Amino acid sequence: MKILLTNDDGIDSPGLRQFAEELSKIADIYVAAPEGERSSNSHHLTIAGRVRFEERELPFVKKAYAIWGTPADCTHGGVNLLFRDQIDLVVSGINRGANVSTDIIYSGTISAAREAWLLGIPAMAVSLADFHPESFRVAAKIGTKLAKKFSESEDRLSYVLSVNIPNLPEEEIKGCLVCDHLAHIRYNDVLAYREEKGEYYIDVVSGDRKVDVDPEDLRVDLNAVNHGYIALSALHDDHFVKGPDESLKKLF
Repeated sequence: MKILLTNDDGIDSPGLRQFAEELSKIADIYVAAPEGERSSNSHHLTIAGRVRFEERELPFVKKAYAIWGTPADCTHGGVNLLFRDQIDLVVSGINRGANVSTDIIYSGTISAAREAWLLGIPAMAVSLADFHPESFRVAAKIGTKLAKKFSESEDRLSYVLSVNIPNLPEEEIKGCLVCDHLAHIRYNDVLAYREEKGEYYIDVVSGDRKVDVDPEDLRVDLNAVNHGYIALSALHDDHFVKGPDESLKKLF
């Protein structure tokens, strides 16, 4: 098996490096990852112009490229050009911080996997629910086991598999839960105007977040991780809301 490994934290991130080491035990690993931090880039894809890349040397990897583009660009270029017709599975991660509920809208980690799925390649995204972990070893080990199982699944092309792992010792993780409900996460960022040398800016400072969900509802990926479970979610491209068809007909 040949795996394309990518992420949104950058090619030098410890999450990618440690994941490559574990994944190399089950497959040949190829890397196409951003040359630097590209978090919250969502599914920004370059559709015209140039995207710079250069070859890098990484342990446990057959070939690696750093790409001056978005996570989606990395997958797009990796699958269609750099490793054309070689990739059996695209794995995005391990992300620093969870990608749960409505945060998946912003996530470059998720979008790198989604781009592969849109191109007809099985794909999964793996995130560790801690922004400052000391190690990704446990998550890399678990992610590798799940990648092997997912790669053998008959319906692996039906969805993008999103995996969120709590930052706990392996023996303290309670197991896996399949989550099919999302919480609405609202960020209360602080915005302010600023003028500097005749130019105008919006200063953004991260603030608190509000989550509209029953914290005991383990169908929600955010809650599952908070309770010590690995949250597994099947993501797809059906963005249509079920229900308001008749009201739309009346409105328009």
